[in-house]
Amino acid sequence: MRFSLLVNAAAESAAALTALHTAQALHNPSSDHQLYCLFLYRDAVHLANRHAWTGDAEQASAAQQWQQWIASQSVEAMVCVGAAQRRGVVDSNAATTLAEGFSLAGLGQWADALINSDRVIQFG
Repeated sequence: MRFSLLVNAAAESAAALTALHTAQALHNPSSDHQLYCLFLYRDAVHLANRHAWTGDAEQASAAQQWQQWIASQSVEAMVCVGAAQRRGVVDSNAATTLAEGFSLAGLGQWADALINSDRVIQFG
């Protein structure tokens, strides 16, 4: 069964860590379940900001955990380009704030994930 996760949860919320733990469980190769798509939207895009943990410790912890896991796994972590730009998360030659392993994507890619997933779980 293929799952897509839509994470809307702000970095300082408990839902951000719950989403991470769910993604980790679904990414387990010995499971019958598969993490098909991980899409960060709204305030969850702050989880992909490589400068996110310069602020308060609770937010830092969630962002840092997400970024360490994404960087160490072969998971496609998509970040909504519109939501990211509005929140200062960019990927350009002049200034890159997008953390390693994350990519900017449009809502069309999220729609494709919906079509190709058996289940969708939303956090936040």
